[in-house]
Amino acid sequence: MSDWLPPGLFVYGSELAAAIGGRLGRRLVGDGQAWIDMPRRLGTADVPSVPVPWGNGALCVDLGPDDVETWERFAELHRDEPDPEAVAVAAQEWRLPVTPYRRLPAASSGQLAAPGVNEPIGTTSIDGAKVVDLTSMWAGPLCTELLGRAGAEVHKVTSAARPDGLAGTPMHAELNAHKTVFDLDLRLAANRRSFDQLLASAELLVTSLSPRALANLDLLPEQLCARHSRLRTMAITAFEPGAPECDWIAYGTGVHASAGLGWLDDEPRAPAYSYPDPLAGLHAAARAVDQLAGTAPPHQRVSLAGAVAPLAARAACALTRDARTDGNSHG
Repeated sequence: MSDWLPPGLFVYGSELAAAIGGRLGRRLVGDGQAWIDMPRRLGTADVPSVPVPWGNGALCVDLGPDDVETWERFAELHRDEPDPEAVAVAAQEWRLPVTPYRRLPAASSGQLAAPGVNEPIGTTSIDGAKVVDLTSMWAGPLCTELLGRAGAEVHKVTSAARPDGLAGTPMHAELNAHKTVFDLDLRLAANRRSFDQLLASAELLVTSLSPRALANLDLLPEQLCARHSRLRTMAITAFEPGAPECDWIAYGTGVHASAGLGWLDDEPRAPAYSYPDPLAGLHAAARAVDQLAGTAPPHQRVSLAGAVAPLAARAACALTRDARTDGNSHG
């Protein structure tokens, strides 16, 4: 198992933790490292997929149990395509969580702070705020667990028919400790009615489904407004809205690969664990507190790619600085 993590990860986590603490007026999150380093701290196996060499580069093939046979058929059909970018685009059309390992772009003077996580307007209390949690795995549950620890009333909706991938682990227990759990399969009409009853009295819905899945469940903001006009929404997705990959399916390791953070040296490298998830969870928690306080737009989307962008920008600056230093030393 790799022990590599991107430079500056825990410093950045401290910045996000401070952003949440500043909003709530107390150190709810600590320094952030404990939440980011959960797999090692709790001994939960999180072994990211290793880079798959492909043509002139590499792919992150981050398959779920139901994807393996589909991937094998896909790979056979596309084995003569040398461009990992083209293969990833085609794989996404098959709804496979495949992304290319990219190299970092040239450093720019772009924004290095987490998008949308600015200085708080003031401290606020979210005690008693009702939040419906339709998330799984790590990023979304971390966001809603922090809201629960800050005093919100969190109602987590899960389904025994499609259990959380972390179910039964110490991470799952810690990420869902301050929640009331409802077992609802939203494909069933009766369960959907129960879910809508939860939404009717909720202030915020937090999801971690893909945009396509949200649309299929009538849970996009524009679909919800007629039934629940006062409901705020926080969608946690893999990629930023407006990006070419905005509707792609990917997990944290896939975002790590596509952001360029997996290729800082001579070859692509998987991380020790899926660090984009907790960064997005911390980022989403800060934004959600602003939503509940009425100081942020009611409908928000936070992405894993957006959350790691500052790390990628800092890494690009460091590589550019090292290249200049090396060039000067040989000049």
